[in-house]
Amino acid sequence: MEAYVLVKTSGPKVRGILEEIRKLDGVVEAHGLYGPYDIIVRLRADDLAGLVVDKMRKIYGVADTMTMIVAL
Repeated sequence: MEAYVLVKTSGPKVRGILEEIRKLDGVVEAHGLYGPYDIIVRLRADDLAGLVVDKMRKIYGVADTMTMIVAL
């Protein structure tokens, strides 16, 4: 499965959080953003919930995520 995840962070450590996200298995690419979300992540994994909930959301400073699964 493939998905995009928008990430909101808390605190000033967006670059460090971005680097931690980039290290996760299943992350195809991740970029910092300007706007209401701080990071956008492209994922490819069989267990998207496990990757987002069990790994990405547990990174210190990740405040919120919005996952959009690719349909077409």
